[in-house]
Amino acid sequence: MTNEIFTDVPRGIPSAKQSTFSPPLATFADPQHIQTSKTLKHQDGKLFLGVVGATMQDAKRDDNGTPYRYAQDGHLIGLADDRHIITVAGSRAGKGRSAIVPNMLCYTGSVLATDPKGELASITAEHRHDKLGQKVRVLDPFRVADVPDKFRASFNPLSILKADSPTLVEDAGLIADALVISSSKDEHWDASARELITALMLYLVKANNAAKANLPEMRRILRNEVLLTMTLEIMADDEDFLDGIMAGLAQSFITKPPNEKGSVLSNARRQTSFLDFAAIQGVLSDHDFDLGELKSEKSTIYLCLPAMRMGTCNRWLRLFINLVLAAMENSRVATPNPPVLLCLDEFATLGHMQAIENAAGQIAGFGVKLWPIIQDLGQLETLYEKRWQTFMANAGILQFFGNSDLTTLEWISKRLGDTTLRVMSKGEVGYKQAAESGATGESWSNETRPLLTVDEIAKIFGRDDRYCRQLVMWVGHDPMIMQRAYYDKHRAFA
Repeated sequence: MTNEIFTDVPRGIPSAKQSTFSPPLATFADPQHIQTSKTLKHQDGKLFLGVVGATMQDAKRDDNGTPYRYAQDGHLIGLADDRHIITVAGSRAGKGRSAIVPNMLCYTGSVLATDPKGELASITAEHRHDKLGQKVRVLDPFRVADVPDKFRASFNPLSILKADSPTLVEDAGLIADALVISSSKDEHWDASARELITALMLYLVKANNAAKANLPEMRRILRNEVLLTMTLEIMADDEDFLDGIMAGLAQSFITKPPNEKGSVLSNARRQTSFLDFAAIQGVLSDHDFDLGELKSEKSTIYLCLPAMRMGTCNRWLRLFINLVLAAMENSRVATPNPPVLLCLDEFATLGHMQAIENAAGQIAGFGVKLWPIIQDLGQLETLYEKRWQTFMANAGILQFFGNSDLTTLEWISKRLGDTTLRVMSKGEVGYKQAAESGATGESWSNETRPLLTVDEIAKIFGRDDRYCRQLVMWVGHDPMIMQRAYYDKHRAFA
């Protein structure tokens, strides 16, 4: 048994001769093996990754005369890995057509999906309701999605706050954390703004007025100097509620020096300014459903925003994601199979999310699969700094195509590893030497090279690759070259 554990270890085997060690031999998975593997065959409950063995079809030519090509038929590939998936696809690389929409058409588990421009809901909402039998909720404040009104919904985040809950303060803090995006400057101002917002939410819950216990009402108090002062004084005198925690938060703000108080208030108002939009208020004031549905039933929730509002209203998305993560962790319902999928398109627009960072290594155990979708690894590195590789390490599946930035390309090249080539070099040989000894001047040696170089990766898996190739890394296995299948072209999604 001792020797068996070294069966496929290429080098460094104790007591073995160095001459028997194998050189680095990184390689891609055999397409034939991919096609015949039961583990990789796409079925219900698996994430659709792409196709292998497809034939390329030519369609109309673009303005430059280049024929538009797409993959047809072939073997559909899917995986049910219990870890997260990360898709890194460059701008306009077709991630919606070949990755997100196909999965929304066939993934049988519950889904929470961020939906820039509302296109995802427009294309897949009715299908998930009619064909997959799911409850569908479309939260679409600006009505960018083309969906029946029966799917439209609203959700009041403060509805999860219960005055008698032992986690009331923590739950309110979770909402405040989503509303206040940390800057690279002094954290004090952001932390103080969170405390003020948390205190106001606790007050609204304590007031026990369901009609006013919502974020628009919290914003109304925050904007009105006189009303805010009166409210804080009431809160500061209530030492009984929550053992004085709410009172302490109010007193902390009241006793700040005028300049500091003004800066904290200004920050809190700036961070919550999106709550002034009537469209946002419309989906935050009422309450149509419970987030626990994602785990207890088959349910799909779309969070739709216009592209131009992704930056100004990203706090609304952050808020929802924070609450869903908390609901999934706190739910006592059995872990669903397949897991609840959090499809986070344009992940970088969410900003740094502490809840996501904390959940990356743990939330899979609660029956949730994260699917961040980004344009390049530089986005991840900017948001999560030294922890960005934690996301990569906790993902079981990594999907790349259409990449052109150096950071991503270099990372892929290093991750693919090295392979060994037999290389010939040729030197000059004199006539006499060639005649007497038959020397040719040729010599052979082993050289270690990257499995793929940066420029090769950019070309082979490029946006306009004529074979629609993509790179899929299933951790612990040889990397796979697959083809992308467009939902509007491939017969599997017709």
